Amino acid sequence: MNKIFGLFLLVVFSVAAFADPELHAVPAKDTLSLWVMDDGVNSGFALQKITRKYSQQTKKPVKVRFLNWGEAFDELQRVFAMDSSEVEASGVEVPDVVQLGSSWVPYFADAGMISSIDSLLDVVDSTRFYSEAMKATHVGRGKETYALPWFLDVRGLFVNERLWLSMGFNDEDVENFPEFYGTLRSVAKAQLKNGYGRPVTAFEFGVREDWTAQQQMAPILWSFGGDLVVECEVHENDSSRFSGYRSALVDSASLVGLRHYLKFVRDREISPNGLRENSSQIADRFVRSEMLMIHGTSEIIRKMEFGSDVGGLMESPLAKDGIAVIPSPKGPAGRFTFVGGSHLALPKLLSYRSAQRQKEAADLFLFLLRADNVDQYSRQIGFLPADRSLIHLWAQDSRYYQLINGLEKDGRSFINIPEWREVEVVMNNMVGRIAKSLADTSSDESDEIPRVVLAAHEQIDSLLRHESGLDRDSLWACIRLALMQPVEEHENEIREEPQETERPLFVVLVAAAALVLVVVVIVVVLRRKR
Repeated sequence: MNKIFGLFLLVVFSVAAFADPELHAVPAKDTLSLWVMDDGVNSGFALQKITRKYSQQTKKPVKVRFLNWGEAFDELQRVFAMDSSEVEASGVEVPDVVQLGSSWVPYFADAGMISSIDSLLDVVDSTRFYSEAMKATHVGRGKETYALPWFLDVRGLFVNERLWLSMGFNDEDVENFPEFYGTLRSVAKAQLKNGYGRPVTAFEFGVREDWTAQQQMAPILWSFGGDLVVECEVHENDSSRFSGYRSALVDSASLVGLRHYLKFVRDREISPNGLRENSSQIADRFVRSEMLMIHGTSEIIRKMEFGSDVGGLMESPLAKDGIAVIPSPKGPAGRFTFVGGSHLALPKLLSYRSAQRQKEAADLFLFLLRADNVDQYSRQIGFLPADRSLIHLWAQDSRYYQLINGLEKDGRSFINIPEWREVEVVMNNMVGRIAKSLADTSSDESDEIPRVVLAAHEQIDSLLRHESGLDRDSLWACIRLALMQPVEEHENEIREEPQETERPLFVVLVAAAALVLVVVVIVVVLRRKR
């Protein structure tokens, strides 16, 4: 079924991939501007195909501008901070519709840089979108809507299917964290090698100068009942009232989760490369079949259906071995799946333009969020659609089914506050400093890591304008004690002898030639004896 589904996708989207992406030249003032990021293999061709369809139906041309993910936030912030006179004087291009990372929406909404779209909700039927994706369309507890979900970044545990099956493992071997660690330990001790003779590591979280630390860490903290940021409540006369947000990083449950996360970072046997590589480098290692398991995104499934000439992975060792998705381990508070993604929004700068231009921008916005267009785009890039009405089509592939199951049962996104992007920076810096401390064998990690965690906690509280009033020295001691506790690990034996993956063709030919040579020698010797 997986192969049939994959072949269907390849045939359908090969047409989109090779369609001519150019638009007819028209006066700039008549052209709508759509700003998006590079979302994966051939995303540009798919988007140009969709916008061309819009232009054919409305006679309104659309220009698509692609931004780099690493630079997009700052570029949007710079442009959106301009007023109408600055835009007119400079002649700078302003987007009519813009893609935003889901955690960016509250910031731009709170800063007054994107418009409320409450008036469009009845037209678009927002009830078809997943509720967890809709959370980011508001600011905190506010009810006003500023964006709508476009596609979802649902993260899960991907395994090299050939290696996983050859060792006799199944979902029960990662049911909880002690079992998970035991399985990874047995893999590390087996000293596996792939079909190219390269060592296979068990599992890695890339942490060196990385940008995904909070996405790696959060599901583990959630599984133990912790979090990174939570709401504050003040209790007065048997009632409570909301009073903002605070860091939850050093709450007791969060510290237990952090201790389990740091086990992956610290353990040189299970994760020998994580301290010196980032998540992109770790993903490359997984693609080369040099790692059994990765915490990844669904786009890797789609990439394996395209050749390397367009950035695909069809010729990779992983594509030959195959991939499967397995459930994440369950903690005392449950099993959680990280949900991110992208939203579409209307910039506030449109407000100085004519009512007609604002209507045209809204029309394009609604067109892109139409179910058939959401389906077409998300299928091309491999990220799950935010539209629940489409998801049953994806579930026919067992790999997507596992991700969808995680999304619908235990999917959770980050808290929707304007300060969240700054919180992410603090978290990434914290993990980077911890990695540096662990890599420096001369440092005392039992003292340094609690200091780094405490500093991150205080930075987050400062961003959120929260004063805890707790004694700093006592807090550091609590953090140190919590992170020094042992992490339970259940021994898990490999039930089958690990089998090597398929050998490269030249290795097979050499082995065959050697065998033929041996046979020839034997025949010659026997004839001489006769």
